Amino acid sequence: MDVEAEIDDLKRRVGDLEGAVNVLSGRIGQVHPELLEVKRQTNDGFSRLGGVMDKVVARLDTINTQVWGLRDDLPEIIGTILKHEGR
Repeated sequence: MDVEAEIDDLKRRVGDLEGAVNVLSGRIGQVHPELLEVKRQTNDGFSRLGGVMDKVVARLDTINTQVWGLRDDLPEIIGTILKHEGR
């Protein structure tokens, strides 16, 4: 067994691994700002969506109130119509 050859082989393999790690680190460094921008845009989108949903909920609450008010007033409205029809 040639110890010098094995040491040289291990040095080469460690060098290859270091090179791969450096390449990956560089690529991650390039992608990181883009990921931060995507995160910011996503957060902005959800913030706008939250505002729209608040408006929808407010409108549904208004409709709900009006429907319940109509339910309370409907018997009187129908009674008034029937009285005028009976003339």
